[in-house]
Amino acid sequence: MKVRLARRYAQALFRLADALQSLQETEAELALVEQVFAKTETQAFLSNPGVSTAVKKETIVRVFGTDVSGFVQNFLCHLADKRRTDVLSEIIKAYRILVRQASNILDVEVVTATLLEAQDKNELAAQLANMTGKAIELHERVDHRIIGGLIIQIGDKRIDNSVAARLGTMKDHMLQQIVGGK
Repeated sequence: MKVRLARRYAQALFRLADALQSLQETEAELALVEQVFAKTETQAFLSNPGVSTAVKKETIVRVFGTDVSGFVQNFLCHLADKRRTDVLSEIIKAYRILVRQASNILDVEVVTATLLEAQDKNELAAQLANMTGKAIELHERVDHRIIGGLIIQIGDKRIDNSVAARLGTMKDHMLQQIVGGK
């Protein structure tokens, strides 16, 4: 339910920011809000039901002041009014996804056993861009357990071309041959 609620708020925020032609500016300001919430007790304070809405709104204005636009401040105050500040991080994530989709950018996670060379990264991004027709933003992660090869995660689609996966497939095939042969 939290995810669905966050998506609805993110969609509303996206439509308003799009109408104001401030999609990227709003995303940058939300990143700042996210950083402040991660470093301070602001999130816990704003989610506290014992604190009045008026005090929460004053705190939002005081904490973010001129660092974020009135538009983002109003959105945060609206969340405080509706007692929905507890889903702010999910709203920000959903908003980012919407901005990426509108900008035709596809986030791709690539897992490798060692860091990719810059040229290999560029070639992979170019191949993926050619396949998908979208601009690719690669996020690389190293996991030595895959031994070699790579795993590509695009949204909920996973392409596992790792040595560990191949060895696992070979093992399963050999076990089936042994069990099937008896």
